[in-house]
Amino acid sequence: MRFFHISDLHLGKTLRGYDLLDDQSFILGKIVEAIALRKPDALLIAGDIYDRAVPPVEAVQLFDGFLASALQAADKDMAIVAIPGNHDSGGRLGFGASLLARAGLHIIAKADSEPVVLRDPEGKTWAIWALPFLHQANAPWEDWARKARRPADGGDPGPAGPRMRSQEEMLGLALAKITPRLARNDHNIMVAHCFAAGSKLSESESGFVGSAEQVSPGFFADFDYTALGHLHSCQSPGPKVWYSGAPLAFGVSEAEEERGYIEINLEKEHCRVEFFPLAPKRRIRRALGSFEELLERANVDPGRDDYVEFQLLDREAVMNAVGRLKSLYPRLLAIRQLAFDISLGVESGDREEDSPAWEKRSRGDSLKTAKADFAAFYREMKGSDPAEKEMALFEELAKEAADASP
Repeated sequence: MRFFHISDLHLGKTLRGYDLLDDQSFILGKIVEAIALRKPDALLIAGDIYDRAVPPVEAVQLFDGFLASALQAADKDMAIVAIPGNHDSGGRLGFGASLLARAGLHIIAKADSEPVVLRDPEGKTWAIWALPFLHQANAPWEDWARKARRPADGGDPGPAGPRMRSQEEMLGLALAKITPRLARNDHNIMVAHCFAAGSKLSESESGFVGSAEQVSPGFFADFDYTALGHLHSCQSPGPKVWYSGAPLAFGVSEAEEERGYIEINLEKEHCRVEFFPLAPKRRIRRALGSFEELLERANVDPGRDDYVEFQLLDREAVMNAVGRLKSLYPRLLAIRQLAFDISLGVESGDREEDSPAWEKRSRGDSLKTAKADFAAFYREMKGSDPAEKEMALFEELAKEAADASP
């Protein structure tokens, strides 16, 4: 049996104000081409199909078209099993699920759903179990916990007061209902959306604070393969447990990571996992150099339609750099200038990559960086430091912009 594993499509997402639907349509088309070539028995979509609970109409239409094209490309009875992630609305995504299942599209939006059962040519059964992103309201957790506490004599343990449960507690309760039923099938596959401990976060993910919401990958030890969604890099936090990652990069720091889909070939007791990279229509990348060097490169740059962040290494600030480069690179993401760090008395090495200040910028603390840039620009223009009131106003505006940014 052959399965495709994808996740974290985030349809409808924007990148610093740029609509990504065209890029997402392109990459979904590449997945359809792979389906037509490889003919998988099932397509597993491990959540975060949309970027928000109420997606734009165009994103819904894109997903609808992708599903229809995928089923047509399979040219056989390919099952599609999809779950909502933390960015999706389970109620909306699960609308009409019972009717869609008849066409081979299984949207599992409840934590206690039946598995999708497939049969291979030898008559072996392959059960695909699915758990959507778990939260306090999508299962009767207190009832499940009460039954789990039932004494050996079968007596009623009595009610327990409702309380907030961690991801690990909810996953344990959900799997406690599934595990006793696994032996009925020859093989069992799990599709879930969670943060497995030991996994690597990337820039575009909203990671949970600390480790309170992480779950142990050991929970999935009884499954032949577990297809996870939530994290955007392809990785394996445990044996036979994989994240396919997002098929597109969503941040500059992710630009060098390959993105794509996973193909799983399961034969008896053997599970072969292979990652297939996909080339995007437009790259997200960072370009370094002096302003004049970058202008000169633009004349022969085949990637002028890419999403580009520039880092200017000039020792003097370049005025109107955004306007001049935006005319050449229509999807300009940002421009960062080493000159602003120099004006603050921060110098280290002759090149940008040697500068601790640049390393700090690449790691984060964007508000502090923005305030420093504003102060440096103000001094450059007016020859004096901004007043405390002006800095407070800038900080307020910067926080509002950060909250509103995608």
